[in-house]
Amino acid sequence: MRSEAELKNRIQKAQRANELLNDPLIQEFIVTLRGDLLNKFESTELGNEAERLSAWNQAQVLKDFLAKFTKAIKEGKDARTMLEQAKDTIRRII
Repeated sequence: MRSEAELKNRIQKAQRANELLNDPLIQEFIVTLRGDLLNKFESTELGNEAERLSAWNQAQVLKDFLAKFTKAIKEGKDARTMLEQAKDTIRRII
């Protein structure tokens, strides 16, 4: 079981990740970057495997980056649930 401090830290991290991920400016950059990568991928010659692979790899990095934010948000929600359950258990004991 995680300590209360660890759970609170995860909750704060999740809140910050959620704020960043949902910031309109960040959202605009993400959409623009995805569009640029898709355009780069689609506009390369079929025979230019190195350029297509580069665009695909860059898209995977972006995908992984966003997945880290999503994972932090989920872990924060899980931590909040665990913290609330622990508090409920303590209330029942008292």
